[in-house]
Amino acid sequence: MRTFSQLSSRILRGLSSILGDEAVDFWREQAGVLSSQNRCLARVYAKTQETADTFSFTLEFNELFAGFKAGQHLNVSVNIHEMVYTRSYSFSAHADQPRTARITVKRVPGGKVSGHLCDQVQVGDLLEVGQAFGEMTLEDTQALTSEGLLFLAAGSGVTPFMGLVEELATQGFPVPATLCFWARTPADLIYDARFEELANLNTNFNYVRIVEADANLARGDLLGRPSLVHLNQGCPDWHQRQVMACGPDGFMKAIDSLCKGKVAAFHAESFSPMVPVLDDAEVREVEVTLTRSNRIVKVESNKPLLKALQEQGINPKHGCGMGICNTCSCEKVSGTTRNLQNGTACSAGNAAVRICVNAAQSAVSLDL
Repeated sequence: MRTFSQLSSRILRGLSSILGDEAVDFWREQAGVLSSQNRCLARVYAKTQETADTFSFTLEFNELFAGFKAGQHLNVSVNIHEMVYTRSYSFSAHADQPRTARITVKRVPGGKVSGHLCDQVQVGDLLEVGQAFGEMTLEDTQALTSEGLLFLAAGSGVTPFMGLVEELATQGFPVPATLCFWARTPADLIYDARFEELANLNTNFNYVRIVEADANLARGDLLGRPSLVHLNQGCPDWHQRQVMACGPDGFMKAIDSLCKGKVAAFHAESFSPMVPVLDDAEVREVEVTLTRSNRIVKVESNKPLLKALQEQGINPKHGCGMGICNTCSCEKVSGTTRNLQNGTACSAGNAAVRICVNAAQSAVSLDL
């Protein structure tokens, strides 16, 4: 006798052969069904407010999700006014369950996706997601072979460290670990109570709060923007530590100047693209040919190709927007592009190019 599940699967396969996978998946999603033929989906299992403008989402994934490691990122896609937008968010928990994870989203002023997630997405809703990516993990950085760890975070850049600290806690903190967390005020410190709890329970973990206003000096808060004073007071042996840092562009530039070349190892991830501004004299208009869609558009030479195309109503597949996840990578058939993060140029034909961080420097043909 066939089970109901077997019959349902047979019916769905039959409908897919008639209507197509996309149509069946659409109606599955409307009905709140998590399983899918070819789309990695996640259901919001819980939604928790962390600060005034920050929410955590506990997600339950379908069978297509391959799992994650603490410290990695996840691409999340949402449909807003018939347009699909994708953003990357860090996992904010360690991987204790294969199909359950948590991400944390801070509302960005004017941010389409962060605003939608914080204000509109509720428990039970389905989200389309990608596979986990990123190399700021304990395994990939060989962190546990170091003399100790120093986590440096600002704002929502603390989210990957919540997962990393929780993973270290499950291992009994085999190496000393210190988290220095910068925020505007104590009220803006995401997971503050949890970090405090872990520090009180584990002598090998130290939690240092650094704020710009309303510091609790009696508690040990430090005051101000990133400086050597903070490093020396928060982690006196910081020169011997392996450092992992995450935060907005300005914070990351400050940390880079303080730490790079002065510590045992340095791994940094900015959650905003480090795109330099070119001199006005260098900006010119160049032609981009999209070979698959048979379109020709003109873009500015100082603008990432992804952004330039989106401004003209073209929305290629993309993910993090920071050159990390490789989702936007496509074949450059011909022409010269420049990586706006490191300044390197690529003139080779039939080369893969990440359009979120590369700009056209000459007439370019893309397989889009």
